Amino acid sequence: MTTPEGTETMLDRELAGLPVRDADPERVARIRARCLADLARSRQRRAARAEATALWRARAEALAATGLAALLLAAAVERALEVFR
Repeated sequence: MTTPEGTETMLDRELAGLPVRDADPERVARIRARCLADLARSRQRRAARAEATALWRARAEALAATGLAALLLAAAVERALEVFR
């Protein structure tokens, strides 16, 4: 797409007249500190959640293993009673 002649020059002239607004260094530092604090809290929550999940998973695995062992023992006892009758 082509632009009419002189458009780029006009845009450059208009843009050159706009004031430049740089962020205040103190404001940038406050925003950066707030972002880093939020990131640290997020990481702490994620670590705590992972720890709680790992604990729940370990308990669930132990409960499942105990249940399967009880079923196996019951089947073995039932089979032994059938043999001795």
